[in-house]
Amino acid sequence: MSDFSGPSNDRELAIAREVDKMAVHDELSHGAVPEILAFLDFKVSSTDAEFLERYVRWRIDHPIVK
Repeated sequence: MSDFSGPSNDRELAIAREVDKMAVHDELSHGAVPEILAFLDFKVSSTDAEFLERYVRWRIDHPIVK
């Protein structure tokens, strides 16, 4: 997914922040999606859910360097 461009709006930015929080604490996995959804303070659209899935996969493949 080398063409992944990251968040393009406020909702995607909020999703990315939650994913990154989990990644920093080494708690990120493909199974973390329901937990991430629980942390969001808005109803997730299908587009948001697609972004979440793509971003989790991308973040797992591109870990945050500590």
